[in-house]
Amino acid sequence: MKKAYLLVYSAMGADRQAVKVWANESPLVLTWRYDLPNTFYLVSEASAAELYADFAQGSRKSWRCLVTEVSENRQGRLPMDTWYFLRNKRSKPDKA
Repeated sequence: MKKAYLLVYSAMGADRQAVKVWANESPLVLTWRYDLPNTFYLVSEASAAELYADFAQGSRKSWRCLVTEVSENRQGRLPMDTWYFLRNKRSKPDKA
């Protein structure tokens, strides 16, 4: 079953490009997006522990991160496309 996750990582020793490379190459990540600093939204059928292990495998020990599932108990101020992504576990279709 697809689940939405937040991956939050420290800026110390990590950068967005390195996380993008991991998210694109990881067989556990089905799709992803970002719009907050040091945060990625991930969709996966894996557990948070599996995602963390995959992410940590290629990262430096100085990286700090948190992988947590996004539940229905959520609230905040995000772009509409991000809310769509979190609810539907996929990107919003482009209007043709």
